[in-house]
Amino acid sequence: MKKYIYTLIIAITAISCTDFLDEESKGLLVSEAFYQNAEELDLAVTGIYNYIVDAAFNDQVTAATLGGNDITSEFNDFQEFDVFNATGDNAQTSRYWAETYRTIAASNDLILNYTKAEATEQEKNLAAGQAYFARAYSYFTLVRLWNEIPLYTSNEISEDIQKSSPQEVYELIVEDLKMAEQLLPEQWDDHKRDIGFTSGAAKSLLAYVYLTMAGYPVNDPSNYALAAGKAQEVIDNEDRYGYRLLDNFGDLWKWESRFNDEIVFGLFYNINFRNNQRAPFGQMPTEYGGWDVYFAEINFFNDFPAGPRKDATFMSEFLMENGTTINWSETLQKHPYYRKYWDIPGLDWNQPWVYVSWKSERTNVILRYANVLLVYAEAQAMASSPDASAYAAVNRVRNRAGLPDLTAGLTKEAFRDSVVAERSWEFAGGEFAVSPWYDLVRLERVEQAAADRHPWELSIVNMPDKEDYFAPYPEVDVLINPNIGD
Repeated sequence: MKKYIYTLIIAITAISCTDFLDEESKGLLVSEAFYQNAEELDLAVTGIYNYIVDAAFNDQVTAATLGGNDITSEFNDFQEFDVFNATGDNAQTSRYWAETYRTIAASNDLILNYTKAEATEQEKNLAAGQAYFARAYSYFTLVRLWNEIPLYTSNEISEDIQKSSPQEVYELIVEDLKMAEQLLPEQWDDHKRDIGFTSGAAKSLLAYVYLTMAGYPVNDPSNYALAAGKAQEVIDNEDRYGYRLLDNFGDLWKWESRFNDEIVFGLFYNINFRNNQRAPFGQMPTEYGGWDVYFAEINFFNDFPAGPRKDATFMSEFLMENGTTINWSETLQKHPYYRKYWDIPGLDWNQPWVYVSWKSERTNVILRYANVLLVYAEAQAMASSPDASAYAAVNRVRNRAGLPDLTAGLTKEAFRDSVVAERSWEFAGGEFAVSPWYDLVRLERVEQAAADRHPWELSIVNMPDKEDYFAPYPEVDVLINPNIGD
Protein backbone atom coordinates (compact mmCIF):
# COMPACT_ATOMS: atom_id res chain seq x y z
CA MET A 1 0.00 0.00 0.00
CA LYS A 2 2.19 2.80 -1.24
CA LYS A 3 -0.06 5.73 -1.86
CA TYR A 4 0.88 8.28 0.76
CA ILE A 5 3.24 11.25 0.86
CA TYR A 6 6.33 11.01 2.99
CA THR A 7 8.08 14.30 3.57
CA LEU A 8 11.58 14.07 2.24
CA ILE A 9 13.26 17.12 3.68
CA ILE A 10 16.18 18.05 1.50
CA ALA A 11 18.00 21.33 1.14
CA ILE A 12 16.46 22.44 -2.13
CA THR A 13 18.65 25.26 -3.29
CA ALA A 14 16.62 25.72 -6.46
CA ILE A 15 13.57 26.86 -4.52
CA SER A 16 13.23 30.39 -3.28
CA CYS A 17 11.09 31.22 -0.24
CA THR A 18 10.18 34.75 -1.33
CA ASP A 19 6.65 35.97 -0.86
CA PHE A 20 4.18 35.05 -3.55
CA LEU A 21 3.78 38.49 -5.06
CA ASP A 22 7.17 39.92 -4.15
CA GLU A 23 8.12 41.98 -7.19
CA GLU A 24 11.77 41.05 -6.75
CA SER A 25 11.14 37.29 -6.87
CA LYS A 26 11.01 36.98 -10.68
CA GLY A 27 9.75 33.42 -10.34
CA LEU A 28 10.11 31.04 -7.45
CA LEU A 29 12.40 28.52 -9.07
CA VAL A 30 15.74 29.02 -10.73
CA SER A 31 15.14 27.05 -13.93
CA GLU A 32 17.99 27.89 -16.23
CA ALA A 33 20.43 25.30 -14.92
CA PHE A 34 17.94 22.97 -13.29
CA TYR A 35 15.88 19.95 -14.46
CA GLN A 36 18.89 18.45 -16.16
CA ASN A 37 18.44 14.86 -15.00
CA ALA A 38 16.22 12.43 -13.07
CA GLU A 39 17.81 13.35 -9.76
CA GLU A 40 16.94 17.01 -10.22
CA LEU A 41 13.39 16.09 -11.27
CA ASP A 42 13.03 14.14 -8.05
CA LEU A 43 14.48 17.03 -6.07
CA ALA A 44 11.90 19.36 -7.61
CA VAL A 45 9.06 16.98 -6.76
CA THR A 46 10.32 16.82 -3.19
CA GLY A 47 10.15 20.60 -3.06
CA ILE A 48 6.52 20.49 -4.15
CA TYR A 49 5.71 18.00 -1.40
CA ASN A 50 7.43 20.20 1.17
CA TYR A 51 5.31 23.18 0.20
CA ILE A 52 2.10 21.15 0.43
CA VAL A 53 3.08 19.97 3.90
CA ASP A 54 3.98 23.51 4.96
CA ALA A 55 0.61 24.77 3.72
CA ALA A 56 -1.19 22.14 5.79
CA PHE A 57 0.85 22.83 8.92
CA ASN A 58 -1.43 22.86 11.97
CA ASP A 59 -4.64 22.98 9.96
CA GLN A 60 -4.82 26.73 9.34
CA VAL A 61 -7.12 26.14 6.37
CA THR A 62 -9.67 24.76 8.86
CA ALA A 63 -10.29 28.33 10.02
CA ALA A 64 -12.11 29.13 6.77
CA THR A 65 -14.55 26.25 7.33
CA LEU A 66 -15.74 27.47 10.76
CA GLY A 67 -18.93 28.81 9.19
CA GLY A 68 -20.05 25.19 8.97
CA ASN A 69 -22.34 23.54 11.47
CA ASP A 70 -19.88 21.03 12.97
CA ILE A 71 -17.19 23.11 14.69
CA THR A 72 -16.84 26.31 16.69
CA SER A 73 -13.84 27.93 18.35
CA GLU A 74 -12.30 29.97 21.14
CA PHE A 75 -9.35 30.97 18.93
CA ASN A 76 -9.55 34.49 17.44
CA ASP A 77 -8.53 33.71 13.84
CA PHE A 78 -11.02 30.83 13.78
CA GLN A 79 -13.79 32.78 15.48
CA GLU A 80 -13.77 35.38 12.70
CA PHE A 81 -15.14 32.82 10.28
CA ASP A 82 -17.45 31.26 12.85
CA VAL A 83 -19.32 34.56 13.34
CA PHE A 84 -19.00 35.64 9.66
CA ASN A 85 -16.76 38.60 10.40
CA ALA A 86 -13.53 37.47 8.72
CA THR A 87 -10.89 39.97 7.66
CA GLY A 88 -8.11 40.06 5.10
CA ASP A 89 -5.41 40.07 7.77
CA ASN A 90 -6.45 36.68 9.15
CA ALA A 91 -3.14 34.96 9.84
CA GLN A 92 -4.43 31.44 9.19
CA THR A 93 -5.92 31.93 5.74
CA SER A 94 -3.28 34.44 4.63
CA ARG A 95 -0.55 31.91 5.33
CA TYR A 96 -2.42 29.15 3.56
CA TRP A 97 -2.90 31.36 0.48
CA ALA A 98 0.82 32.19 0.31
CA GLU A 99 2.04 28.63 0.89
CA THR A 100 -0.40 27.17 -1.62
CA TYR A 101 0.63 29.58 -4.34
CA ARG A 102 4.23 28.55 -3.66
CA THR A 103 3.16 24.97 -4.31
CA ILE A 104 1.57 26.11 -7.57
CA ALA A 105 4.69 28.03 -8.58
CA ALA A 106 6.90 25.00 -7.95
CA SER A 107 4.46 22.78 -9.87
CA ASN A 108 4.34 25.21 -12.79
CA ASP A 109 8.10 25.28 -13.00
CA LEU A 110 8.41 21.52 -13.17
CA ILE A 111 5.59 21.21 -15.74
CA LEU A 112 7.25 23.82 -17.94
CA ASN A 113 10.72 22.27 -17.76
CA TYR A 114 10.58 18.52 -17.15
CA THR A 115 10.82 17.56 -20.83
CA LYS A 116 14.38 18.86 -21.16
CA ALA A 117 15.80 16.54 -18.51
CA GLU A 118 18.15 13.78 -19.59
CA ALA A 119 16.00 11.06 -18.08
CA THR A 120 13.81 8.19 -19.24
CA GLU A 121 10.28 8.91 -20.40
CA GLN A 122 8.98 7.10 -17.35
CA GLU A 123 11.07 9.24 -14.99
CA LYS A 124 9.89 12.42 -16.69
CA ASN A 125 6.27 11.31 -16.72
CA LEU A 126 6.29 10.37 -13.06
CA ALA A 127 7.68 13.78 -12.11
CA ALA A 128 5.19 15.61 -14.32
CA GLY A 129 2.25 13.56 -13.03
CA GLN A 130 3.04 14.54 -9.48
CA ALA A 131 3.31 18.21 -10.43
CA TYR A 132 -0.03 18.11 -12.27
CA PHE A 133 -1.69 16.49 -9.27
CA ALA A 134 -0.17 19.01 -6.85
CA ARG A 135 -1.25 21.98 -8.96
CA ALA A 136 -4.78 20.61 -9.33
CA TYR A 137 -5.14 19.89 -5.63
CA SER A 138 -3.75 23.33 -4.74
CA TYR A 139 -6.10 25.19 -7.05
CA PHE A 140 -9.02 23.09 -5.81
CA THR A 141 -8.41 24.24 -2.24
CA LEU A 142 -7.98 27.86 -3.31
CA VAL A 143 -11.04 28.06 -5.57
CA ARG A 144 -13.28 26.52 -2.94
CA LEU A 145 -12.07 28.96 -0.30
CA TRP A 146 -11.78 32.16 -2.38
CA ASN A 147 -13.82 31.48 -5.57
CA GLU A 148 -12.35 34.03 -8.01
CA ILE A 149 -8.57 33.78 -7.82
CA PRO A 150 -5.42 34.59 -9.82
CA LEU A 151 -4.70 31.72 -12.19
CA TYR A 152 -1.02 31.13 -12.93
CA THR A 153 0.22 28.46 -15.29
CA SER A 154 3.66 30.00 -15.66
CA ASN A 155 5.92 31.82 -13.24
CA GLU A 156 5.76 35.18 -14.95
CA ILE A 157 4.25 36.79 -11.87
CA SER A 158 2.28 39.92 -12.68
CA GLU A 159 1.45 42.52 -10.05
CA ASP A 160 -1.76 43.47 -11.87
CA ILE A 161 -3.11 40.06 -12.82
CA GLN A 162 -6.90 39.84 -12.92
CA LYS A 163 -8.81 37.17 -11.05
CA SER A 164 -10.12 34.22 -13.04
CA SER A 165 -13.65 32.92 -12.76
CA PRO A 166 -14.26 29.68 -10.87
CA GLN A 167 -15.22 28.02 -14.16
CA GLU A 168 -11.81 28.85 -15.62
CA VAL A 169 -10.02 27.55 -12.54
CA TYR A 170 -12.02 24.31 -12.52
CA GLU A 171 -11.26 23.75 -16.20
CA LEU A 172 -7.54 23.79 -15.41
CA ILE A 173 -8.05 21.51 -12.39
CA VAL A 174 -9.87 18.97 -14.55
CA GLU A 175 -7.20 19.10 -17.26
CA ASP A 176 -4.43 18.65 -14.69
CA LEU A 177 -6.10 15.68 -13.01
CA LYS A 178 -6.70 14.00 -16.36
CA MET A 179 -2.99 14.35 -17.05
CA ALA A 180 -2.14 13.08 -13.57
CA GLU A 181 -4.27 9.94 -13.85
CA GLN A 182 -2.51 9.08 -17.12
CA LEU A 183 1.03 9.76 -15.91
CA LEU A 184 0.93 8.46 -12.34
CA PRO A 185 1.26 4.81 -11.32
CA GLU A 186 -1.28 2.81 -9.37
CA GLN A 187 1.38 2.15 -6.72
CA TRP A 188 4.95 3.29 -6.11
CA ASP A 189 6.50 -0.12 -5.60
CA ASP A 190 9.53 0.47 -7.83
CA HIS A 191 10.16 4.12 -7.08
CA LYS A 192 12.65 5.23 -4.47
CA ARG A 193 10.00 7.45 -2.90
CA ASP A 194 8.00 4.88 -0.97
CA ILE A 195 4.81 6.83 -1.24
CA GLY A 196 3.37 9.52 -3.51
CA PHE A 197 0.44 10.69 -5.58
CA THR A 198 -1.16 7.88 -7.59
CA SER A 199 -3.58 7.49 -10.49
CA GLY A 200 -6.20 6.27 -8.02
CA ALA A 201 -5.81 9.45 -5.99
CA ALA A 202 -6.11 11.55 -9.16
CA LYS A 203 -9.34 9.77 -10.16
CA SER A 204 -10.73 10.09 -6.64
CA LEU A 205 -9.99 13.79 -6.49
CA LEU A 206 -11.39 14.33 -9.99
CA ALA A 207 -14.68 12.67 -8.98
CA TYR A 208 -14.91 15.04 -6.02
CA VAL A 209 -14.09 18.02 -8.24
CA TYR A 210 -16.88 17.09 -10.64
CA LEU A 211 -19.34 16.79 -7.75
CA THR A 212 -18.31 20.23 -6.52
CA MET A 213 -18.78 21.71 -10.01
CA ALA A 214 -22.35 20.41 -10.09
CA GLY A 215 -23.21 22.85 -7.29
CA TYR A 216 -22.61 26.48 -6.44
CA PRO A 217 -20.95 28.55 -7.83
CA VAL A 218 -20.47 26.68 -11.14
CA ASN A 219 -23.95 25.11 -10.95
CA ASP A 220 -23.56 22.70 -13.86
CA PRO A 221 -25.59 19.55 -13.08
CA SER A 222 -24.06 17.72 -16.06
CA ASN A 223 -21.07 17.17 -13.79
CA TYR A 224 -23.03 14.71 -11.65
CA ALA A 225 -22.72 12.05 -14.34
CA LEU A 226 -18.99 12.78 -14.69
CA ALA A 227 -18.51 12.49 -10.93
CA ALA A 228 -20.38 9.19 -10.79
CA GLY A 229 -18.42 7.78 -13.71
CA LYS A 230 -15.04 8.70 -12.30
CA ALA A 231 -15.87 7.47 -8.80
CA GLN A 232 -17.11 4.22 -10.31
CA GLU A 233 -13.72 3.71 -11.97
CA VAL A 234 -12.11 3.82 -8.55
CA ILE A 235 -14.70 1.60 -6.87
CA ASP A 236 -14.49 -1.01 -9.63
CA ASN A 237 -10.71 -1.14 -9.17
CA GLU A 238 -10.41 -0.70 -5.41
CA ASP A 239 -8.33 -3.85 -5.11
CA ARG A 240 -5.83 -2.62 -7.70
CA TYR A 241 -5.45 0.70 -5.92
CA GLY A 242 -5.45 -0.98 -2.51
CA TYR A 243 -8.39 1.02 -1.14
CA ARG A 244 -10.94 -0.23 1.36
CA LEU A 245 -12.97 0.93 4.31
CA LEU A 246 -11.35 -0.10 7.55
CA ASP A 247 -13.60 -2.49 9.43
CA ASN A 248 -13.85 -0.21 12.45
CA PHE A 249 -14.24 3.56 12.15
CA GLY A 250 -12.35 4.08 15.40
CA ASP A 251 -9.27 2.37 13.97
CA LEU A 252 -8.81 5.29 11.58
CA TRP A 253 -7.73 7.53 14.45
CA LYS A 254 -5.40 5.22 16.32
CA TRP A 255 -1.73 6.09 16.21
CA GLU A 256 -0.80 2.67 14.84
CA SER A 257 -3.27 3.22 11.95
CA ARG A 258 -1.77 6.47 10.69
CA PHE A 259 -0.84 4.52 7.55
CA ASN A 260 -3.93 2.61 6.46
CA ASP A 261 -5.77 1.34 3.39
CA GLU A 262 -8.59 3.88 3.60
CA ILE A 263 -6.31 6.82 2.96
CA VAL A 264 -6.39 7.81 -0.69
CA PHE A 265 -4.23 10.89 -0.22
CA GLY A 266 -2.53 11.82 3.02
CA LEU A 267 0.25 14.01 4.35
CA PHE A 268 2.74 12.44 6.73
CA TYR A 269 4.95 14.29 9.15
CA ASN A 270 8.35 14.21 10.77
CA ILE A 271 8.65 16.21 13.98
CA ASN A 272 12.37 16.73 13.48
CA PHE A 273 11.78 19.31 10.76
CA ARG A 274 10.29 22.81 10.67
CA ASN A 275 6.54 23.04 10.16
CA ASN A 276 6.48 19.29 9.94
CA GLN A 277 4.33 18.20 12.81
CA ARG A 278 0.69 18.10 13.90
CA ALA A 279 -0.66 19.63 17.10
CA PRO A 280 -3.39 17.47 18.67
CA PHE A 281 -3.54 19.85 21.62
CA GLY A 282 -5.33 22.32 19.38
CA GLN A 283 -8.40 20.10 19.54
CA MET A 284 -8.12 19.32 23.28
CA PRO A 285 -9.81 21.19 26.13
CA THR A 286 -8.19 23.49 28.65
CA GLU A 287 -8.87 20.86 31.30
CA TYR A 288 -6.33 18.59 29.57
CA GLY A 289 -3.83 21.32 28.77
CA GLY A 290 -5.33 21.85 25.32
CA TRP A 291 -5.68 25.07 23.39
CA ASP A 292 -9.44 25.11 22.61
CA VAL A 293 -8.71 25.96 18.98
CA TYR A 294 -11.94 24.26 17.93
CA PHE A 295 -14.54 21.87 19.29
CA ALA A 296 -17.98 20.52 18.38
CA GLU A 297 -21.10 22.58 17.86
CA ILE A 298 -23.82 21.46 20.25
CA ASN A 299 -26.68 20.88 17.80
CA PHE A 300 -24.37 18.92 15.55
CA PHE A 301 -23.28 16.71 18.43
CA ASN A 302 -26.86 16.18 19.58
CA ASP A 303 -28.05 15.28 16.07
CA PHE A 304 -25.14 12.93 15.38
CA PRO A 305 -26.43 9.31 15.24
CA ALA A 306 -25.40 7.21 18.21
CA GLY A 307 -23.04 4.32 17.62
CA PRO A 308 -19.35 3.46 17.28
CA ARG A 309 -18.68 6.35 14.90
CA LYS A 310 -20.00 8.90 17.38
CA ASP A 311 -18.07 7.25 20.21
CA ALA A 312 -14.83 7.42 18.20
CA THR A 313 -15.44 10.98 16.98
CA PHE A 314 -16.27 12.82 20.20
CA MET A 315 -15.24 13.15 23.81
CA SER A 316 -18.27 14.11 25.90
CA GLU A 317 -17.31 12.74 29.32
CA PHE A 318 -14.00 13.85 30.84
CA LEU A 319 -12.07 11.95 33.49
CA MET A 320 -10.41 14.47 35.81
CA GLU A 321 -7.21 14.21 37.84
CA ASN A 322 -9.18 14.17 41.12
CA GLY A 323 -10.96 11.00 40.02
CA THR A 324 -14.26 12.60 39.11
CA THR A 325 -15.85 12.61 35.66
CA ILE A 326 -17.48 15.71 34.22
CA ASN A 327 -19.86 16.13 31.31
CA TRP A 328 -19.03 18.33 28.34
CA SER A 329 -21.50 20.91 29.67
CA GLU A 330 -19.28 21.31 32.75
CA THR A 331 -16.08 22.07 30.85
CA LEU A 332 -14.78 25.61 30.49
CA GLN A 333 -16.05 25.86 26.92
CA LYS A 334 -19.25 23.87 27.60
CA HIS A 335 -18.90 21.85 24.38
CA PRO A 336 -18.00 18.30 23.34
CA TYR A 337 -14.58 17.85 21.75
CA TYR A 338 -13.24 15.90 18.77
CA ARG A 339 -11.27 13.07 20.33
CA LYS A 340 -10.40 11.45 17.01
CA TYR A 341 -7.26 13.58 16.66
CA TRP A 342 -5.85 13.04 20.15
CA ASP A 343 -4.12 9.66 19.96
CA ILE A 344 -0.35 10.20 19.91
CA PRO A 345 2.60 8.33 21.44
CA GLY A 346 2.71 8.88 25.17
CA LEU A 347 -0.95 9.83 25.61
CA ASP A 348 -2.47 7.79 28.42
CA TRP A 349 -6.25 7.66 28.02
CA ASN A 350 -6.47 6.96 31.77
CA GLN A 351 -4.55 10.18 32.47
CA PRO A 352 -5.25 12.45 29.48
CA TRP A 353 -4.44 15.56 31.50
CA VAL A 354 -0.75 14.60 31.52
CA TYR A 355 0.96 16.81 28.97
CA VAL A 356 3.00 14.83 26.44
CA SER A 357 4.09 17.21 23.67
CA TRP A 358 2.30 19.58 21.37
CA LYS A 359 4.15 18.01 18.45
CA SER A 360 3.22 14.75 16.80
CA GLU A 361 3.53 12.87 13.52
CA ARG A 362 -0.20 12.38 13.11
CA THR A 363 -1.32 11.92 9.53
CA ASN A 364 -3.19 14.75 7.87
CA VAL A 365 -5.79 12.77 5.92
CA ILE A 366 -6.79 14.72 2.83
CA LEU A 367 -9.00 12.17 1.07
CA ARG A 368 -10.43 8.89 2.34
CA TYR A 369 -12.04 6.08 0.40
CA ALA A 370 -15.29 6.70 2.30
CA ASN A 371 -15.63 9.94 0.36
CA VAL A 372 -15.24 8.14 -2.97
CA LEU A 373 -18.21 5.95 -2.03
CA LEU A 374 -20.30 8.92 -0.92
CA VAL A 375 -19.42 10.94 -4.02
CA TYR A 376 -20.55 8.05 -6.16
CA ALA A 377 -23.79 7.57 -4.23
CA GLU A 378 -24.82 11.23 -4.45
CA ALA A 379 -23.68 11.78 -8.02
CA GLN A 380 -25.29 8.61 -9.34
CA ALA A 381 -28.60 9.50 -7.69
CA MET A 382 -28.60 13.06 -9.02
CA ALA A 383 -27.45 12.08 -12.51
CA SER A 384 -29.99 9.29 -12.86
CA SER A 385 -31.77 7.88 -9.82
CA PRO A 386 -30.98 6.38 -6.43
CA ASP A 387 -30.42 2.92 -7.90
CA ALA A 388 -29.12 -0.20 -6.19
CA SER A 389 -25.47 0.79 -6.76
CA ALA A 390 -25.99 4.19 -5.13
CA TYR A 391 -27.64 2.59 -2.11
CA ALA A 392 -24.86 0.01 -1.89
CA ALA A 393 -22.18 2.72 -1.81
CA VAL A 394 -23.73 4.83 0.96
CA ASN A 395 -24.73 1.76 2.95
CA ARG A 396 -21.12 0.58 3.12
CA VAL A 397 -20.32 3.77 5.00
CA ARG A 398 -23.45 3.64 7.14
CA ASN A 399 -23.03 0.00 8.09
CA ARG A 400 -19.42 0.60 9.17
CA ALA A 401 -20.79 3.38 11.41
CA GLY A 402 -23.25 0.97 13.03
CA LEU A 403 -26.26 2.36 11.16
CA PRO A 404 -28.88 0.38 9.22
CA ASP A 405 -29.29 0.58 5.45
CA LEU A 406 -30.75 3.81 4.15
CA THR A 407 -34.52 3.76 3.66
CA ALA A 408 -35.45 2.40 0.24
CA GLY A 409 -37.51 4.31 -2.30
CA LEU A 410 -36.23 7.82 -1.59
CA THR A 411 -36.55 10.56 -4.19
CA LYS A 412 -33.26 11.71 -5.66
CA GLU A 413 -33.35 14.91 -3.59
CA ALA A 414 -34.12 13.05 -0.35
CA PHE A 415 -31.40 10.53 -1.15
CA ARG A 416 -28.90 13.33 -1.86
CA ASP A 417 -29.72 14.98 1.46
CA SER A 418 -29.22 11.68 3.26
CA VAL A 419 -25.79 11.24 1.66
CA VAL A 420 -24.82 14.83 2.50
CA ALA A 421 -25.79 14.22 6.13
CA GLU A 422 -23.76 11.01 6.06
CA ARG A 423 -20.73 12.90 4.77
CA SER A 424 -21.07 15.51 7.52
CA TRP A 425 -21.00 12.81 10.21
CA GLU A 426 -18.27 10.77 8.57
CA PHE A 427 -15.95 13.76 8.05
CA ALA A 428 -16.89 15.96 11.00
CA GLY A 429 -14.41 18.07 12.87
CA GLY A 430 -11.95 19.66 10.49
CA GLU A 431 -11.00 16.85 8.11
CA PHE A 432 -8.93 18.72 5.60
CA ALA A 433 -10.67 18.47 2.22
CA VAL A 434 -14.12 17.09 3.01
CA SER A 435 -15.39 19.46 5.71
CA PRO A 436 -19.21 19.75 5.97
CA TRP A 437 -18.68 23.43 5.17
CA TYR A 438 -18.01 22.67 1.52
CA ASP A 439 -21.36 20.89 1.16
CA LEU A 440 -23.14 23.86 2.71
CA VAL A 441 -21.54 26.13 0.12
CA ARG A 442 -22.15 24.03 -2.99
CA LEU A 443 -25.77 23.37 -1.96
CA GLU A 444 -26.28 27.04 -0.91
CA ARG A 445 -27.26 26.18 2.65
CA VAL A 446 -24.90 28.39 4.65
CA GLU A 447 -27.62 30.84 5.63
CA GLN A 448 -29.91 28.12 6.95
CA ALA A 449 -27.12 26.44 8.90
CA ALA A 450 -26.29 29.76 10.55
CA ALA A 451 -29.94 30.37 11.44
CA ASP A 452 -30.21 26.91 13.03
CA ARG A 453 -27.40 27.39 15.55
CA HIS A 454 -27.82 26.41 19.17
CA PRO A 455 -28.32 29.41 21.48
CA TRP A 456 -25.14 28.51 23.37
CA GLU A 457 -22.96 29.04 20.32
CA LEU A 458 -21.10 32.25 19.56
CA SER A 459 -23.35 35.09 18.48
CA ILE A 460 -23.11 35.72 14.74
CA VAL A 461 -21.83 39.22 13.99
CA ASN A 462 -23.11 39.30 10.40
CA MET A 463 -25.81 36.92 9.22
CA PRO A 464 -24.24 35.37 6.12
CA ASP A 465 -25.09 35.88 2.48
CA LYS A 466 -23.33 34.72 -0.69
CA GLU A 467 -20.36 37.02 -0.07
CA ASP A 468 -19.63 35.10 3.12
CA TYR A 469 -19.36 31.80 1.26
CA PHE A 470 -15.75 32.68 0.49
CA ALA A 471 -12.82 34.00 2.47
CA PRO A 472 -11.59 37.60 2.18
CA TYR A 473 -8.44 38.01 0.13
CA PRO A 474 -5.21 38.43 2.09
CA GLU A 475 -4.69 42.09 2.78
CA VAL A 476 -0.98 42.01 1.96
CA ASP A 477 -1.69 40.72 -1.57
CA VAL A 478 -4.50 43.20 -2.14
CA LEU A 479 -2.10 46.03 -1.32
CA ILE A 480 0.31 44.74 -3.95
CA ASN A 481 -2.40 44.03 -6.53
CA PRO A 482 -5.71 45.86 -5.95
CA ASN A 483 -7.28 43.76 -8.74
CA ILE A 484 -7.38 40.84 -6.29
CA GLY A 485 -9.65 42.78 -3.96
CA ASP A 486 -11.99 44.18 -6.63
